[in-house]
Amino acid sequence: MINISKIDEIYTRYGYEVKTNHKGVRVYLFTKSIYNGADIIKLSDECDIEKLRKEFSNEGFAIKVRNFISEKEAETTLFNDFFKVEGVTNSLKRRYGDFVGRLMKNLPDNSKYEYINSPYEVIEYDKDGMSLSSEVTTYQNGLVSQITSLINDRQGPLFIILEAAAGYGKTCTAYEILNEFLSISKNKIPFFTELSRDRKATIFSHILRKEIEDQFANRVDSKVVIHEIKNGRIPLIIDGFDELIAKDFSFSSSEFEQVESMLSTIIELLSGNAKIIITSRRTAIFNSEEFYNWMTDRNIDYSMIKITITEPQINNWLDKEKIKIIESNEFPIDEIANPVLLTYLKYLELNDLRNMIENEQSIINNYLNFLLQREQTRQQLLIEPDTQLRIFRKLVRLFSEFDIKVASKEDIKELILDYNKTILKNTLEKYQPELRPRVEQLVDTLSNHAFLDRKDNKNIGFVNELIFGTLIGQSLAKGKYEEHIPNFHNKLTQMFSLLAVQAYKVQNRDDKLKLWNTFYKFSFPYDKQFFFSIDIWFKKELITDYYQDSLNQFTIKDISFSKKEQFRETVFTDCIFKNCKFSLQTFEKSSFINCNFYDCNLLDENFLNSAGNIVLYSCQCNNNFIDSLTTDGNDYASNTGLDIEQLFLSKFFGQGSTRPRHKQLSILRKELNDLNQRDVAKTIQKLKSNSYIHMNGDLCHLTKEGIAYFNEHYKQL
Repeated sequence: MINISKIDEIYTRYGYEVKTNHKGVRVYLFTKSIYNGADIIKLSDECDIEKLRKEFSNEGFAIKVRNFISEKEAETTLFNDFFKVEGVTNSLKRRYGDFVGRLMKNLPDNSKYEYINSPYEVIEYDKDGMSLSSEVTTYQNGLVSQITSLINDRQGPLFIILEAAAGYGKTCTAYEILNEFLSISKNKIPFFTELSRDRKATIFSHILRKEIEDQFANRVDSKVVIHEIKNGRIPLIIDGFDELIAKDFSFSSSEFEQVESMLSTIIELLSGNAKIIITSRRTAIFNSEEFYNWMTDRNIDYSMIKITITEPQINNWLDKEKIKIIESNEFPIDEIANPVLLTYLKYLELNDLRNMIENEQSIINNYLNFLLQREQTRQQLLIEPDTQLRIFRKLVRLFSEFDIKVASKEDIKELILDYNKTILKNTLEKYQPELRPRVEQLVDTLSNHAFLDRKDNKNIGFVNELIFGTLIGQSLAKGKYEEHIPNFHNKLTQMFSLLAVQAYKVQNRDDKLKLWNTFYKFSFPYDKQFFFSIDIWFKKELITDYYQDSLNQFTIKDISFSKKEQFRETVFTDCIFKNCKFSLQTFEKSSFINCNFYDCNLLDENFLNSAGNIVLYSCQCNNNFIDSLTTDGNDYASNTGLDIEQLFLSKFFGQGSTRPRHKQLSILRKELNDLNQRDVAKTIQKLKSNSYIHMNGDLCHLTKEGIAYFNEHYKQL
């Protein structure tokens, strides 16, 4: 027997008027649109359904007689009717197909779309922000299926953060999740949106509401949409959350206010059975104690999973024969470690790859020339590749000047027309008179260029961050910003410069150095992490000095740390060092937290007197490097009579609080600065080995076992 009051509640939510004055039957009337409908539900045999049908039909209502066997069936039926599940599903499938089609447009003609897995790491947290595993797990395959299964099958509210460096496949992964979810779920429809930085993107809650209204075409009240999001029938997939965040590398407590309102909009939906996925570039926000403590303080009964896509593995894209060609010519692998380039090489003919490698040609430049030359054929465009590049370098320069990454098609056409008058005039003269387009037609052709792509229903941006960043980098290296924008180094935001840096990782050494020289020629107001990145990626030498800085999540290869006192009171967190050489004279009271050292060595023969310059917390190596550094020096006072374990564990509890907080180990280290740091490091390693604390980069929290251990041994002291 169905609960009729529950059915009343469901119908009322969808805007129906409940009629209870008919014996043995319930009638629900919908009169809020040009469609007038009446749903009739039989409650007993004491009713005349046909009489009611005729009565309401004569009044102009479309009649449906329902025979629900459960409240769940009623809810599903109304959801399907109002949200037009089949129609929305087909629309989203077309959207996925359009996305794939736009990707294939930039690949050789024999290409067939295939989503390529990259390695990824997974950490799951409970409602208190505590990780459910003591170690980060790394996977090679199954990312899309794993996330799809989570949002379809997991009970309870779930928040998934999918993060990766620029150009590592966040948007492709988001679309694959969308496509796979559509194929396995029949009674749910995902809400999918791509956020972009534009001049109108100011208040996130307004953006999200507008996107929801657009996708569901105002068919249902927004309150119903919110209810079904919380109910789990409408999973949210929000791609590009970071587009609305101004900062790139560093993050401080005061800056959390910038993202707090955006996160609040999302978290307010996280109840019932809601499933929310956001994608973002790797940012310190989601690894800060402010974020985790803020989430914990919300007292939401939810789960959170953070997934990080790591650096692509070349053998996932290229077959053995192509890898053999690359390795046999000692071609620098770093110059192709980008998913866009790897996809291009995947479908490139073997002889074309061999010629390119053997002639030491730039693969990124070949990729750009491939696109530019094909545009000449595809659009009968009489503009040489170098001139096309000039047009689009101007466009990225204007985008970065306006601090946007997308614009309307009309705005893009206007920018191309206004800033390329001479090029356009000369181009028109190349056409035969009978084939010569009008200048407006030529500009329209350029607005449909392979470098550009539709990002949402109304805006256009660059097709991928590799091309966008490469054009920014070229404009910087060629002095175009300096030529056109007074004081440009104070106006160009770090986000755009970082796109250039990420893209230039696949350039040859000479071009890398040109960009590196630009950033050192002018006084860019960027954080030290930015300059550290260009030093190790482009210069292969450390130039900048560091004082009380934090350097996070770098992979550092073949670097010599030898300049005296270059790093003072500096913290390296979650970094990987490969084949690096260290002089202890380079460091003064500096720390390494959760770092890994592979084939690293000390330059100093006698390092005992300066051993205190480096302290390692929860680090690993594959040789005796760490053992050499953990030899006790004489830099710190004895801790006789102090229980470091108690002092350390007590730092996780606020005054009068029984609920532990997340803490950054770099801050804890400063709070315990009077202690012998080697003893502190040993204590941390012991607590981690016993699974009493969990570390994720610089972030540290007590596990359930750690809380129980503290309560048993120290709470009453």
